[in-house]
Amino acid sequence: MKNTIQKELDLAKRKMIEEEAGSFQGKKLAKLTQDNIAIVEAMIRNDSAYIHSTDINAKPTYNSNNETKYGGSTAYWMTQLKNFLNDKLDSGYSYKEILEGAVASVDRENSTHLNADKCGRKEITERLCEFDHTEFIECLKNPEYKDMKLIQEISRKTSAKQNARTNPSFASKFCHYACFYIFEGTEYQDNYSIYDGILRKVLPLYLDYYKIEGSYDLNNYREYRMAVDKIREKVREKYGIEISRNGFDHLLWYYHKGRL
Repeated sequence: MKNTIQKELDLAKRKMIEEEAGSFQGKKLAKLTQDNIAIVEAMIRNDSAYIHSTDINAKPTYNSNNETKYGGSTAYWMTQLKNFLNDKLDSGYSYKEILEGAVASVDRENSTHLNADKCGRKEITERLCEFDHTEFIECLKNPEYKDMKLIQEISRKTSAKQNARTNPSFASKFCHYACFYIFEGTEYQDNYSIYDGILRKVLPLYLDYYKIEGSYDLNNYREYRMAVDKIREKVREKYGIEISRNGFDHLLWYYHKGRL
């Protein structure tokens, strides 16, 4: 008779990420299903490394010297941004302070290292402040607006004299989480794919597995996003389900991050 530990381990096997049968080009692939996405979303929300990032009440905290102990979550700052843009009650923050908090939280929680050149966070905040509010919202609602203007402006090279950086990964994550919170429950919530190093490495495997023809420059955000959507289309054809860009990103990132 199995003991309690063995029963628990057997039960755990039923909750593992389901994989495609066999291997493909020497690699295991995750099945792109809603069940797998739900497993990963639950893991992320219960992981201590990420548990605060989705908490809209996780505001900044300070020590007795008024020095920042915790800068506030992405969920908190994007909710402040949503309220500001929707003319809701005054939160006590200026528009620039909200953008500073949002830029810093996305950078911190996603390890995009904006300040490796000593000026990234400051410059990108300033670029965002230059957007008219109406145009900013339009860019979020329509990623293709004026040749992906918002992505282009955020990601273009900084002015640092040494180690100047382009920041396309940060740009995609900022736009993704802005849409995720500002447009919650609407057709615009899932507008931007996350542009991530892990996903760029494994995306060719999924393009080949789903027999998607044509070539995509995965160093170009527009083509990267198109490639993701082509795979999502194939998933809809194969399984008869729709998966979100958000779910696709999280599943592939979580499944492959320890396997590369």
